[in-house]
Amino acid sequence: MTRTAGFFFHFYQPPREDPWLGLVANEWSAWPSHDWNERITSECYRAMVAVSLASDGDDEAGLFEPLAESSFDVGPTLHHWLECNAADVDRSLRHQARHVADAPSLVALAAPMVHAILPLARSEDRARLVAWGIADYVARFHERPRGMWLPETAVDLDTLEVLAARGIEYTVLMAGQAVRVRDDDGEWREVDATTLDTSRPYRVVLSEGRSMTVVFGHRELSQRVAFGDLIADGTALADAMVQELPPGDDGLVLLVADGETYGHHHRFGDLGVAWALRRLQRHFAVTTSLGEWLRGRPVTSEVELATASSWSCAHGVERWRSDCGCTTGSSPGWHQGWRRPLRDSLDWLRDELGASLVDELAVLVASVDDTLEDYGQVLAGAASAEEFVTAHAKSPRAADVSSRVLELCEVYRNLLLSFTSCAWFFADPAEIETSIVLRYAAVAIGLARRSWGLDLEAEFVTRLSAVESNRAGVDGAVLWGRVHDHTRHDALSVAAGFAAETLAGGGAARTVRGYWRCSLVGPHAGDAEDVRRVDVTHALTLRRTQVQTRAFRAGTLGLRVAARVGDDDAWTDVRLADLGADVVALTATSWLVSAGSLDYERAIEMLVAELLTRPASDDDAVALVAIASVQRWVSPSGEASIRRALFALASDPALDARALLAPLARAVGLDVLGSSGDPSAVQ
Repeated sequence: MTRTAGFFFHFYQPPREDPWLGLVANEWSAWPSHDWNERITSECYRAMVAVSLASDGDDEAGLFEPLAESSFDVGPTLHHWLECNAADVDRSLRHQARHVADAPSLVALAAPMVHAILPLARSEDRARLVAWGIADYVARFHERPRGMWLPETAVDLDTLEVLAARGIEYTVLMAGQAVRVRDDDGEWREVDATTLDTSRPYRVVLSEGRSMTVVFGHRELSQRVAFGDLIADGTALADAMVQELPPGDDGLVLLVADGETYGHHHRFGDLGVAWALRRLQRHFAVTTSLGEWLRGRPVTSEVELATASSWSCAHGVERWRSDCGCTTGSSPGWHQGWRRPLRDSLDWLRDELGASLVDELAVLVASVDDTLEDYGQVLAGAASAEEFVTAHAKSPRAADVSSRVLELCEVYRNLLLSFTSCAWFFADPAEIETSIVLRYAAVAIGLARRSWGLDLEAEFVTRLSAVESNRAGVDGAVLWGRVHDHTRHDALSVAAGFAAETLAGGGAARTVRGYWRCSLVGPHAGDAEDVRRVDVTHALTLRRTQVQTRAFRAGTLGLRVAARVGDDDAWTDVRLADLGADVVALTATSWLVSAGSLDYERAIEMLVAELLTRPASDDDAVALVAIASVQRWVSPSGEASIRRALFALASDPALDARALLAPLARAVGLDVLGSSGDPSAVQ
């Protein structure tokens, strides 16, 4: 037996990618970072994989790797983003789990593919989310998980049954979720958050002879770390943990909190937790890994859980479907009555669209259930889309079958993403989190309309109108309109963007842009000299479209693009702003600096020089905002150049695009549209 005092880190971010494009759009509130994933990575994730510790007198200064000495999960949506955008963090995390720790399953837990409240999910959705999460884990760590983290620790017996049926052995909950316990040879006794003995593991008895081991976090210390200042002093933190260990040579003290606590919510929290772990191991000689403590350990106590419970709602799981009073970021007089109609609307969409999807898919595949479950292998990168279709389609070589099967699976995936828990967590539906789930609902509706002609948008919006924001004049229909305010990229707009990049950067134009792949194809007989044909493939569905494009430069930074699908007669003019900030930034930087350049800071400096020598144009405003919004991090000197450009643009009364500059101006501390017309008015 061993004494263990350690940490469980729940790392998670919602899926921030534009679901039409596959890239994360700029989030001005995260300035000077590009978006909140970037900012939290710099403040927390990158630091947590290796913390630089000073000498404490007995131990020399050096690097300490807290993840390999603890327990953690990384939500699949975050892990995918890290893999694509912070490869150093992803590589370090995988290495520590596989090579620094004894085995990945001893430190890393799996998590469902979508951060949904599983007790509120349809039974088949719950099973697939768990299966997809396991597939993601196996693809990353090359072994099956022993434990699984449940989003918001939301749990009921049906959820545990699904975990146990998939081979999961344990999960982590909080003390308030237990109602009764007993030893194997004893009587049941009632417990609550303050009386449960969290130093031992418990067994939940399930059907068919199965059971699930549950470990509970230490309530007081977890709260003091998450919401107090205990993490600021690693020595005091370690000492407090040891004091809570039971007498004798066995027992557990586990602190459970969001991983973002350590460095993002609490600055330098990474130092505090690493210092505490080193002290626990070297001064108190206790182990710090939950997986090590559980390995081979008999579980001699049984627990009965609340019917449905979570760690962030005192009313079970009501926070995600009713005005229960649990909220974050509320203001006086606000309510959360919007939660019920939001869930009801999405439940209706899931049932209507899901039933039709099953009928459509049944025509194409041998087994709908097997197909939808195994789609998790594609999402995890363990199988290619082509291999997946070959394994499941009745006629995999038939024309258009591959794209049809994959489109149907994508409808289902986007439906599940529309139940991401963050949409209900905060105080008002007008926040970005609700917009995120509505975007995924819009993708599912659009794919169904395109793929098999089912159009549920009007009825869905009617139901969604019952969602009432606490902000005057904002309801579900308005929120739905905001989803459509930005460009919903399709093959035509992506081809137009590729044409623009080719015009400005030549061979430096990207052939891969989020979910899309582009390539130039030879001209057809009779094509005009300025026509370029672009093959566009949607990587998720393998849908291939050929688009004709015309692009030419207009003015210093502007360009004009027209596009049409195939040989249709009608050309569509694509506005500069609708090409996407990433395209505009690349084309403008190519012209301001050099073809194919990615030196965005230099591009803004050159733009300022331009604006000092000629009148401004709306294209200049579009270019400035685009260049500023694509940088991963804006340096102080870069911000100074942005401010100069803003002053130069705002001083031109003839500029029509002044409102476009407002978010950027606020980010750098200016109100270039000041109510008095004074561009120097500071907010």
